[in-house]
Amino acid sequence: VCSSDPSPSGIAMEAVGRLASYARSNAIVRRTASLLLGVALSLPLFFIELSHEYPLAGRMAGVAVIMCTWWLFEPVDLAVTALLPLLLFPLCGIMDADDTASAYVNDSIVLFWGGFAVAKTMEKWNLHCRIALRLLIFAGNRPRILLLSFMGSTAFLSMWISNTATASLMVPILMSMLATIEENIEREFGNP
Repeated sequence: VCSSDPSPSGIAMEAVGRLASYARSNAIVRRTASLLLGVALSLPLFFIELSHEYPLAGRMAGVAVIMCTWWLFEPVDLAVTALLPLLLFPLCGIMDADDTASAYVNDSIVLFWGGFAVAKTMEKWNLHCRIALRLLIFAGNRPRILLLSFMGSTAFLSMWISNTATASLMVPILMSMLATIEENIEREFGNP
């Protein structure tokens, strides 16, 4: 090992750096290792009784460890990790499938899902750019009218979808408006 720092800590830092670059270059190895790490850390918990009062506590802790590990290292999409209890709770005997699913399909959560779906659809079809352009055309170069129109459209949307979904919907519109304003300023005054 040729190291610029011959001390043990320098050699160790170089080895850690090589290991990190190897891990970054091998995403498949990292994902597989993360998946197996979550399972390996949680497996003993499924067979240990943590509490005499709550016999399923070990299984629940096992599911929590898998979820935490997968959430931290992201070997699978976070949505898949979030849905693990739907699969693992009934399989482990923690809760039946109906009770587990009812925790996921709550009125508020479905409202969020709908609002987020509308926001993503707007972004995919560039509707946010069209709305931003219409607001800019309406407001012209009057910042007060622009702010008022943005606030009004936010309030209007907030009447039908949740506030969180409204915020996720309005952020792309605001970013598009700011990009358009920035382009106009650069066109008029040159690049600073």
